[in-house]
Amino acid sequence: MLIWSAAGILEKNKLANDKPFLVLFQITVPSIDEPIRLVRDNQECMWNGHLWQPFPVDFDDITEDGKEIPAAILRVSNIKGLIQGYVQRHNGFCDSPVKLIIVHAAHLDNPIPEMELDFVITQTKYDEEWVSFTIGASNDHSFRFPPWKYMTNFCPYRFKDIRCGYAGSAPECDGTLKTCRIRTRFGGEPGIKPM
Repeated sequence: MLIWSAAGILEKNKLANDKPFLVLFQITVPSIDEPIRLVRDNQECMWNGHLWQPFPVDFDDITEDGKEIPAAILRVSNIKGLIQGYVQRHNGFCDSPVKLIIVHAAHLDNPIPEMELDFVITQTKYDEEWVSFTIGASNDHSFRFPPWKYMTNFCPYRFKDIRCGYAGSAPECDGTLKTCRIRTRFGGEPGIKPM
């Protein structure tokens, strides 16, 4: 259940209000030093110690069909090819985290947002008008869990690293028990019987 702040509830329930709820987008691209911070408004705002740039942004509803991971389309205006240039230089922003943050313009001094949602960019497309990011949850099925495998005759340690423990001058081993330099530190599982 979503819990709004008391100030957010009061602003939401007012019959008339001259200050809007602002939708902020933060795209964190690993190869760019500072995250890209955009606000869906016509003027910049200062929130949580950061300047958010006004930019035409459009956001579709999240689609869910039960067969694929739920996703939504985040469209950012391609004014002067500015965002497109970043996308082309930085691998299409692939797998970059995106935060969707909702704050109220009258309470920008409150560092806690009314709502914050985390997404990952899974696909990027662009044309003359829009840069479209398909955003959704990260695909945890593409990662191995647990991150290691039990193997009978293969050592997962890198030769001469701290877990391997060998510091001599012998040539590199091929990761098998037969060529292991310190057999008591062999990282494989020779006791596992093949099926």
